[in-house]
Amino acid sequence: MHRRSYSFIIPTFDDAAGLGRHLEYFSNVAEQVELVIIDDCSGDRTPEVVENARLPPNITLKYRRNPVNLGPGPSRNEGLKQATGDFVMFLDADDLLADCFFDFIRLAPMENGADFALFAYHLAASPESRPSYEMRKTDAALFAALPGPGFPTQLFTLTDFPQLLRMTNYPWNKLYRRDFLLSAGITFPDFRLHEDILPHWHSFMRARRFAVLGWAPPLIHHFEDENGNRATNHVGPDRLELFPILEQLHHDIGAHPARDILLPQFNAFHDAVFDWLVNVVARKPDAMGRNWREAYLERITAFRRGIDRAGRGESP
Repeated sequence: MHRRSYSFIIPTFDDAAGLGRHLEYFSNVAEQVELVIIDDCSGDRTPEVVENARLPPNITLKYRRNPVNLGPGPSRNEGLKQATGDFVMFLDADDLLADCFFDFIRLAPMENGADFALFAYHLAASPESRPSYEMRKTDAALFAALPGPGFPTQLFTLTDFPQLLRMTNYPWNKLYRRDFLLSAGITFPDFRLHEDILPHWHSFMRARRFAVLGWAPPLIHHFEDENGNRATNHVGPDRLELFPILEQLHHDIGAHPARDILLPQFNAFHDAVFDWLVNVVARKPDAMGRNWREAYLERITAFRRGIDRAGRGESP
């Protein structure tokens, strides 16, 4: 019987500590694993951490360093070019797989027609914090509403449960068949922010069937400090990259056979993103926060007018 092989693509920038946690984790893994580390021109100890890694023979490590800082999207795309495993997962350097990850992911019905498997996650403020055992409210509600018999046959087509499209567009809560990623042309756009929206939606739109491990516990720890310096907290012009991405997605949905099913989910999704952008990201009462909040609101209004015109068949 063929033994599954896994490629984990880890883009990293100035996070030697997070990368060290990954390497320590995989040093105790018995599966056939390929780690593809794409160093986005880090200025910290990242090369030293990689060089000093001590991994068992079943863990292969590939290290590539970008000549300049390119951002997470191009780094993940380069990692996919280097990957050779049967299955691929994108990991952020500052997150960490749960101890039980492989115990449950082995049960995912990947050989029974699933192009990818979606699973739950923990939220925590930092690696030193205890996991909250909670997801974002929208995501938790969608997992709770899953139809069907559950373990072990929870396979869906897009039309079975299109509400899953409204989940937070994380890149690291899915395990993919590598041949699906390549044949479906799933890639990340060359943006610094919001680059994971298109691959999230395209994964569902182009999959024949996908699995949802609603019967499994959360399989990854996601560290998210609301007061930190992560991209999640960034306010500024890079946020405007959201709008060409949503325009591209709206165009792709319009050409999809299931567009009548997809459009209501898209509207609910972008409304939730806009609410987060205006009322969470740009919530600071200082001048910069107010200025960018106004800029975002202006761009949101223009976007909505544009898709309304498109819906009526008018020219932009």
